[in-house]
Amino acid sequence: MTVTRNLSLRALFEDDAWRIAVIGGCLALPFTTATYVQTGDNIGLEAVFYGGLLAGYLYESGPTDRSRVATRVGLIGALPMLWLCFDTMVIIGTETASPLPFLAVAAIFMVLFTALGFWLSVVVAMLGAWVGDWIRGTVGRIRLPMISH
Repeated sequence: MTVTRNLSLRALFEDDAWRIAVIGGCLALPFTTATYVQTGDNIGLEAVFYGGLLAGYLYESGPTDRSRVATRVGLIGALPMLWLCFDTMVIIGTETASPLPFLAVAAIFMVLFTALGFWLSVVVAMLGAWVGDWIRGTVGRIRLPMISH
């Protein structure tokens, strides 16, 4: 039995999990980008928490699906980490006073730091989704016309 997946944008946005993840992630993205632009070396993840909160509030499903949506929100919201990594790699690449093994170790640490940043962003979004799910269970949910459940 062969399983084929339709990876078109239309098919993705017909799925509530993707639609809500993109909404939460895209709401967080400008704020995480702004914190990096303002500081030059920091990325604030507060907006990722709120994006996860919104996703957890809007998405009605089990905890596994909620964490999958929160993971997507965290990954989208943390995209400025790639910009930070690129900027740092440019600095490492243009460094001429340090020995090559030191620069290689610095580049490896930067890649690991970027992966850790994405992981932390996913954890923050999952915490937000958990709070959003709790709020929906306590207060109730407002139905939005674009989300059919």
